[in-house]
Amino acid sequence: MPIVNSGGVDIDYEILNPDSSANPVFFISGLNGTRDSWPLQAEPFSKERPVVLHDHRGTGKSAKPPGVYSVENMAGDVAAVMDHAGIASAHLVGSSTGGAIIQVLAIDHPARVKSAAICSSWPGPDPFFVRQFTMRKKILLEMGWEDYTRLASISLHAPRFFTDNFERIEEKETLAIRNAPPAGIMAERIDAIIAHDQLARLGRITAPTLVAVARDDACTPPYYADQLAEKIPGSRLHLFDWGGHFVYLARPEEFNDAIRAFIEENDG
Repeated sequence: MPIVNSGGVDIDYEILNPDSSANPVFFISGLNGTRDSWPLQAEPFSKERPVVLHDHRGTGKSAKPPGVYSVENMAGDVAAVMDHAGIASAHLVGSSTGGAIIQVLAIDHPARVKSAAICSSWPGPDPFFVRQFTMRKKILLEMGWEDYTRLASISLHAPRFFTDNFERIEEKETLAIRNAPPAGIMAERIDAIIAHDQLARLGRITAPTLVAVARDDACTPPYYADQLAEKIPGSRLHLFDWGGHFVYLARPEEFNDAIRAFIEENDG
């Protein structure tokens, strides 16, 4: 898999169906940061167009140095991947932290963004967001990856989906714990998302933008999506009836249909 150096940090990425002449779609993961967050999107979309996936700095196969974490730097990594791959612009789809990264890209690198799908994300810190992630960081550093992962799952999955898919979720949790980066590096990544604040700059976004969230998202609740849609000119808000923070896993067909329709509408 190709590697690009972005600001001194090696970023590992891959492109599925690279020979397609269609406009590519770049799926950008949440705080976990690894490309394997998108198993139910990468394969079907790669039948239609190139699909770009990467591991964020500090996660997966990418480098994990200390002291280099901000959403702005993560946005720079996406731009570096696109440069390295020879991609002038792409449809960007990001969940949570991925949506924060897209906000920065759409503001600071507008020519790279053919369309922006900002899913289950937030525009800036408020007391709910800060308390949530401050406590998650505390649990990670004081109790370790296993307790952090098991507890976080409760707010990331829709309750019924969690119960109905409990064994599969436990398997994924165990794998995530086994492959987790150093806790201190994830703590720095948490600090980076707490610091993310684009509320005052969202009005500069010119790319066609879809803001999407599930009504029962307990991690980035729908009022964040309302804020994003209100501030981003011409943006469209899409509400899923249920699905939790990981709506793209809980309702993949509905999620994919909404994203595909938006991309096709802006594929010229």
